Amino acid sequence: MTQKRSTEGWLPSPPFQHHLGIETIEAVDGKSQLKFTFKAEYGNRKGDVHGGVLATLADLAMSQAIRSLTPDIAGMSTINMTVNYLDVASGDLIARGRSVKVGRTIAVGEATCEDTHGRVVIQATGAFRMIRPKKS
Repeated sequence: MTQKRSTEGWLPSPPFQHHLGIETIEAVDGKSQLKFTFKAEYGNRKGDVHGGVLATLADLAMSQAIRSLTPDIAGMSTINMTVNYLDVASGDLIARGRSVKVGRTIAVGEATCEDTHGRVVIQATGAFRMIRPKKS
């Protein structure tokens, strides 16, 4: 799939995202959409999507939505994140992130993940530290 981005020069996906096979479909204008294709090794003991994968999806969706508005930052780091697990997640998922507020040093985002039937399985909010480039 083609990736739509509003920024140039930053990695389209962190190595961990690549490892999990999470594809960024879009990250533009403070919104993002990511796709996760389920594999058995990403399941829990019951065969559902592991909660850690869901949290990772939410974190990536929020940070990429925020990053689409801040092309000048050197990086960002998660300060805190609250994940509400609303339903069992199985199969492929779509994560949607949205920038809520972007300040000079702190940004806030929110995300949801849906299964292929459109059921929201998690909802998350998070705060991120904006890492500004060092001035020479």
